[in-house]
Amino acid sequence: MAHSNDPIASVLQDPLWAARQSTCPVVAFAGNNIPVELIHASGCFPLQLPTAPRAGYEQADRYLEARFDPMSRCALDQVLCGELDLARLLVLPRSVDSWQRLYYYACELTRSFAERIPEPFLYDVLHTPFESSAEYNLTSTQLLADRLSLLGGPITDAELTRSIARYNALREQLWRMTALRHAVPCKLSGVSALELYTAAQRLPLEVFESALAARLAGPAEVAPGVRTLLVGSAHDTPALHHMIARAGGQVVADHHARGDLLFGPKLRETAAPLATASEDYHLHSCSVRSFPLNVDPLLDLAARSGAHVAIFFYYDEEEALTWDYAEQAAALRTLGIPSLLLPREAYPPSPELEPQLRAFFQSLQP
Repeated sequence: MAHSNDPIASVLQDPLWAARQSTCPVVAFAGNNIPVELIHASGCFPLQLPTAPRAGYEQADRYLEARFDPMSRCALDQVLCGELDLARLLVLPRSVDSWQRLYYYACELTRSFAERIPEPFLYDVLHTPFESSAEYNLTSTQLLADRLSLLGGPITDAELTRSIARYNALREQLWRMTALRHAVPCKLSGVSALELYTAAQRLPLEVFESALAARLAGPAEVAPGVRTLLVGSAHDTPALHHMIARAGGQVVADHHARGDLLFGPKLRETAAPLATASEDYHLHSCSVRSFPLNVDPLLDLAARSGAHVAIFFYYDEEEALTWDYAEQAAALRTLGIPSLLLPREAYPPSPELEPQLRAFFQSLQP
C-alpha cells in the first residue's frame, strides 16, 4: 500500500497513485521530446508513460512484432489491459521510431479492432537543424496545443509563460540534485537519482518540487565506486544501476531520455512562449533522430560529473542510438575516459551482466 506522506515512495511503488487522485484530465505521453509545459498549461495532468518490465506481454504481442522497443511494447500491454483507462489522451513522439509506429498501430487498433484505448495523438516534431523544420515544428506544436486546449482549457500566452517558468524552476532543482551526484565523493547514488527522475514523471509538478526539496534537505548518501557515465537506451528501473554498484562502479550521470536528458536545458522565457517552446524542443531536446550528431552535451556531462569510465548499454531492439556509439566513444577517449560496450541486451538487464561489469572495473585497477 502506498503512503501519501511520502509521495515519491508512493509513485515508485504505485506508478498511477497520483494520476488516480487527480481531478484534472490525464494526458499520458512518452519520451523527452514532448513539451510537457503545454500539457501543464492546459490544466491537464502530465503522466510520462509508466513503463517497467512485466511478467508477460500477451495483449501487446497479439499485435506487435518482436522488434518493437521494449518500453513501447510494455506501454501498449498496459493500455490493452485497461491499466491506463484514466488517461484521456496518449501523446507519442515522432522522434523515436517505435513510439511513432505505436501511434499508427494505436489508431488502427481503435478503427479496425475496436480496442478501447486513450485517444492517440502524434507530436510530429523534426530534429534536423533547418528553417523548414522549425516552421513544420511550430505547426505541430500549435496542433498539440489546440488538442490539449479542448481537453483541459485554453493555453494562453500567460498560462504557458507561467508553466515554462515553473518547469525551469524544476530544472534548477534537479540540477541541485545532480550536483550531489557530481560531488567528490559522490553524495547521491545512481539508484536514488534514477528513482527521483522516475518520480518526477509521475507526480504533479508542485508535489514533486516539495518532495524533492525535502529529500535534498536530508542527510547525504555515501555512494562509493568508480565514477560511471551511463549512455544509450533509457532505463525505467534502477536494475542496471544496482548491478554497476555491486560490481564496483557508481553511476554519476545518466545520458539517456529517462535520466539527465529527461527535461533538458531551461526554456527561454519570452513574449512568444509557444514559438519559443517549439524552437527549444526542436533544437535542444536530445533525440535519436537529431542530425547531425552533437557530442558536446555528452562531453559536457562527462566533464561535469567527473566520470572516470563510460558504459554504453543498448537493448536488443534499439534501432537508432547504436549508430552514435563509435563517435561518442571516440570523443570520450579524447577526455581519457575508457568505455565498455554492452550491445543487444535483455529487458530488463540480465543479472548475467554482473560478472562482466565486475571484470571491467577490476581491469581498471593499476
